[in-house]
Amino acid sequence: MPHLLAALWFLVCLGACLGYGRFWLRLLRYPLAADPLRAIYAAALGMGTLAYLVLGIGLLGALTRPAIVVLVTVGIVLLALCLRDRGGSTPDAKPAHDPRDTPSGDRLPALGCLILLGLMLLATLAGAFRPVDGLEWDSLSYHLAAPKIYLREGRIPLIIYDSHTDFPFTMGMLYTVGLAFGSTASAKLFHWSAGWLTAAAIGLWTSRRTVGGRPVPMWAGPLAAALFAGMPIVLWELGTAYVDLGTALFQFLALAALINGTRFHGTARPTRIDPAAPILAGLLTGFALGTKYTALLQFGLLGLGLLFLVAKVGAEERKSAVGAVLRFVLVSAAIASPWYLKNWLWVHNPVYPFFFSLFPQSFSWTKAAADAYASEQGTFGLGKGPGSAATLFWNLGVHGREFYINQRVVMGDVLGSLGPWWAGLLPLLAWARGLGWQAWAMLLYSLASVGMWFFLSQQSRYLLPVFAPLAAVLALGIAALPSVPARSIAGFFVAVALALSLWMHQPLVSAAMPVLTGQVTEQEYLRGSERITASLPGLYEASEWVNTLPEESRIAMYQETRGFYMDRRYFWANPLQHNLIPYEELSTGAELATHLRKFGITHVLINYDFARGAEKSQWCVLLRDGIRSGVFQPAFASERALPDRQGVMVYVIR
Repeated sequence: MPHLLAALWFLVCLGACLGYGRFWLRLLRYPLAADPLRAIYAAALGMGTLAYLVLGIGLLGALTRPAIVVLVTVGIVLLALCLRDRGGSTPDAKPAHDPRDTPSGDRLPALGCLILLGLMLLATLAGAFRPVDGLEWDSLSYHLAAPKIYLREGRIPLIIYDSHTDFPFTMGMLYTVGLAFGSTASAKLFHWSAGWLTAAAIGLWTSRRTVGGRPVPMWAGPLAAALFAGMPIVLWELGTAYVDLGTALFQFLALAALINGTRFHGTARPTRIDPAAPILAGLLTGFALGTKYTALLQFGLLGLGLLFLVAKVGAEERKSAVGAVLRFVLVSAAIASPWYLKNWLWVHNPVYPFFFSLFPQSFSWTKAAADAYASEQGTFGLGKGPGSAATLFWNLGVHGREFYINQRVVMGDVLGSLGPWWAGLLPLLAWARGLGWQAWAMLLYSLASVGMWFFLSQQSRYLLPVFAPLAAVLALGIAALPSVPARSIAGFFVAVALALSLWMHQPLVSAAMPVLTGQVTEQEYLRGSERITASLPGLYEASEWVNTLPEESRIAMYQETRGFYMDRRYFWANPLQHNLIPYEELSTGAELATHLRKFGITHVLINYDFARGAEKSQWCVLLRDGIRSGVFQPAFASERALPDRQGVMVYVIR
């Protein structure tokens, strides 16, 4: 029953998003009936709009559950009005494929891709309904933890101990809507839907292309969708409350809108840019900029692409093309601006906590913290030399652990992998014939993005928005191979690789089944039992104990940031997360306790599993002194915490 209620609430919210999105498209006078992506454009625009409305009421201090219900109700009303007026709209465009014209040899591969996509959808849906466990570190730390705090406070406050909550938080606003009625599944379904909407958009866009002057085969669209959704890291992220698939949705649709809105004379000179296209792309890019700082790179690439078109158009179209560039840039900046202005006003750095050298006045941040952050971001990947560049796509497929956000996690090579088919299929593009300028534009966009990523932080999940258009290019490339045997061999390779990817995802589904089928409760799943492996060993036990404390209690957390399951206020206390505690100026545990009390701290939690090797750190020396002197007295120990000081312990400050 809880899962059913979560799904129903999410579907109602998605309907509201469609209502808001259709309103945007009508306002733009976008030709709805002529574009197969119209419903996906509407869903994406509506998700961004609902998120920004939640941001608005949160900043105004009116973030209540009744207010969220009002926002959702308005969206449903808009959807109903749009559906009522549908009868007067232009009939839909002719489908890309008439089944009577489809060669029988194309139907079987298309059916196979659709079956595979269906299996992926079900497998990832199980992940979305799975309790938020130890594999979702960022969800437990801030993607879901911060929205839970917003709902408790009834507003969006500055969370002084966590710089991550000053990232653009559009997806976090949607998670706030999901959590408003107590369900992590409702929140995670927003990210799940963003991923599948991206896959659907890739498939639909690909299915409407031509190669060599002929429509693509029936299987090209489903194959493109499967190439994206079947990446091991995408299969995992579809069941999480991360944000990368939201960025992928907005960025791919923005790119598709610009490409679809550009008309060429043959393949040489663009004749015009549809006036609605740069505005639609600007809205979507602005929402992408509201999900992740890395979207700034793709914003720049799209802007450069439009400038290229300005240089290519004839003199009679030059003014119109310049206007398209300005509309795109101004709309993108306007939509993204709330997050960056908020940061400027609150923490004195629009891209907090990055670029400390440009913004040395950044709130509670230091050069040491900035250097440590940059050093940690630089640990991902296998180097930045020519050899690493030459083997990059191979390494992304088979050495995923090196590009994964948490290299210590079990199954890191699976969860961090982008799959082997990129290394196997990209060289085939050299033999593709008649791809068309749209595919080459997407390929150039993708490779340029990968090149910039290569010299920054090499985390594989940052590439998901980039590999969305690359999936379309690869599917078109296979369709454009000059012979049936070549296409058959490539298709066989892809089928094996995608089936292997789904098979590797199976352990995650199996781990979730006991709790999804009711064999164990959510508490047993998270706490661990004889039948299942503990998902949050020690931490969930400690969180349950913390929730029995008086309401005014506040917990300082050391070597741990995953506070989602705590219903009491908490505070990340490790140095380099902020500079609010002057550890180098303190000499005793008693002095540390005095300073913690200034923040209302009543208890201290330590995860000793992550404290090994930190014994000589000043914060650890001070804590040990406080424990010896009795300032910090043991109050709770997880099942395996004593006598070896492993697991999680909580101390009360005396």
